[in-house]
Amino acid sequence: MTDNDRAIKNDDYSLVLKPLLEISKVRHVVVASSDGMLVAASESLPRDRAEGVAAMSSSVLSAIRATTNAALQPDTDNPVDNPIETITTITELGTCMMMPAGYNAFLVVFGDQDMPMGVVAGLAARQARKVGEKLMSVPARDAGDMRS
Repeated sequence: MTDNDRAIKNDDYSLVLKPLLEISKVRHVVVASSDGMLVAASESLPRDRAEGVAAMSSSVLSAIRATTNAALQPDTDNPVDNPIETITTITELGTCMMMPAGYNAFLVVFGDQDMPMGVVAGLAARQARKVGEKLMSVPARDAGDMRS
């Protein structure tokens, strides 16, 4: 993905990113595919870091789901679908909130430790739904001519 492609992606997703970035104490927002590819990121986060965040966040989501399933599945022979709703981490550097955005994507919001979590969670859930709708409306990639 070139810098120009990233700018286009961010323009496409600006209606998702901008409201979250307007919340006091929010620093960055990332939208990523479930396989860890960057879809869009706030301009304040350098591209290489945004791509790393997308990849690492995908791993975190998978690890948390596996950990939760290992501990809480009532019957491991008949596993229950266990979708993640929100993952929040708070460190000395700040707060990270991740949540699914449709079937194959997720939204990550980064901010200060004292960012208003309730406000962020509520708006992030609404924006995540918009991302999911947006990604579902994107036409499938052309597989090319499969004739022999």
